[in-house]
Amino acid sequence: MHYLIEMLKEIEIQIGDKVFVAELMHDKAPKTCAAFESILPLESVTWHQFWSGQGLQCHDERLKQMKKDAGLWPNADFPDYGENPSIYGSAGEVGFYPIGHGFFITYGRCRFFGALDGVEPTYIFAKIKDNLDELYAVGREIGRKGEKKIILRERK
Repeated sequence: MHYLIEMLKEIEIQIGDKVFVAELMHDKAPKTCAAFESILPLESVTWHQFWSGQGLQCHDERLKQMKKDAGLWPNADFPDYGENPSIYGSAGEVGFYPIGHGFFITYGRCRFFGALDGVEPTYIFAKIKDNLDELYAVGREIGRKGEKKIILRERK
């Protein structure tokens, strides 16, 4: 796996025609940030979370391979506590869910919950700080109308 030599500070997340800037949190989730940097750009689809509350999710085969290559969640019984695991999300947080090889974007309140196993930690690795009202509107629209295209890329 290749890592960018210079760590990115921000990424762009485009959902449909809306673009949000997320600040990467290298100090809190270094392996997760580096792993995401290594697969950019990532183009897929996002849809509303099923069980966790006000958030969007994306699952993609590239994320599954990324998890394996980066050694995220090395022990099946415990998360990597050096990667900022949380069972709660707040508006603007971007997290990687290594058990299900997906990422979440929280637009309101949520608790990361899996259907079979209850609450399951997600590595919070980035934060959208601006345009949270717009993010909320996009999240509600996807909840009502269905999936949208999503692109994660370096910020230009």
